[in-house]
Amino acid sequence: MHIGRREDKGGNNIQLKWFGSKTNLHHVWDHSLIDDWGMSYLELANNARSLSKKQILAIEKGTLIDWVNEVHELTNDVYNSVESGQNLRYRYSYEHFGIVRTQLQKGGIRLAKILNEIFG
Repeated sequence: MHIGRREDKGGNNIQLKWFGSKTNLHHVWDHSLIDDWGMSYLELANNARSLSKKQILAIEKGTLIDWVNEVHELTNDVYNSVESGQNLRYRYSYEHFGIVRTQLQKGGIRLAKILNEIFG
């Protein structure tokens, strides 16, 4: 959501409910979808898919701009997944947590690539 729509401040102005509590789209994707699973960072990492070297190289491929464009397309899907005022619950979490896990994993792989280029 950090590269979401400027006019709604990356989803911050899209008001929703998460299990009946007032929130916004940005917070749901930055916190709620992750925190409500109750996993530590280590547990999240251990819960990630096992990837082959070829899959990791495919994730590392491209430039920062390519990665931003990829995430921007995904962000459009996130916007289309809700309606303002909607009360999101378990179904939303189940349907979208896979995306969260994948993006966290990609982010870690891509960050490692950049740090290896800088310090390697």
